[in-house]
Amino acid sequence: MRRIKRIFTFLLTIIIIISFSLFIIYYWFHIDSVKITGIDIYTEEEINELVFARELSDNELVFWIYSKLFGIDKLPFIEDIDVKYVSHNSIEINVYEKTLSGCIKYMGHFVYFDKDGRVLESLSEHKQGVPIVTGIEFCDFTLGEQFDVDDDTLFKAIMNVSQLISHYNIDVKRVHVNKGDIMIYSGNVQIHLGKRAFYDDQLAALSSVLKTANKMKLSGVIDMENYKSGDKIVLKKN
Repeated sequence: MRRIKRIFTFLLTIIIIISFSLFIIYYWFHIDSVKITGIDIYTEEEINELVFARELSDNELVFWIYSKLFGIDKLPFIEDIDVKYVSHNSIEINVYEKTLSGCIKYMGHFVYFDKDGRVLESLSEHKQGVPIVTGIEFCDFTLGEQFDVDDDTLFKAIMNVSQLISHYNIDVKRVHVNKGDIMIYSGNVQIHLGKRAFYDDQLAALSSVLKTANKMKLSGVIDMENYKSGDKIVLKKN
């Protein structure tokens, strides 16, 4: 009887020690500080939900084990995620997002493409800040490949506009094509860019003008069909 009691006491002591040790380990390695960098498409909340989706993954030791065994899941527009362990309860997450140049609405979905016109993803929701391209006709698309379009020259011009919008960080809601002419819509301002192969001068000049116009909540039309570098930009109010 005494032997059984000693064994029971020993086992209980072991259980208490293990439980206490796990308790200490869990709270010592509990992640209290998370710094997220490199995001533009996604929010910090979305990245947090993705990275810490697994049970007890808010513990740095458990998180490290998960990442080594299973890796870190990725959202559609994420190329890679790097994690830096700063201290026992602090980590830094650097997100490498794919470059979105625009999207085309197709059969109730938004088909996103990169700067080279390669299709990245087809989703039911529209990502804020990504311009929608309308008025262009395409035959088919395959994920990871370029759009199969009727007019390749026109599509290259659209790619040029999309790249410049991203480069100058211009807030553009829509890029519309009408018989080769390209129009862009920023806030309540409609800009007629006309038909040409490259739009570098126009978009460079528009970047600061549109930021001011949107800040002042101006509306109207800007005609840049025959614009040349150095020309004055005139906003004609509706």
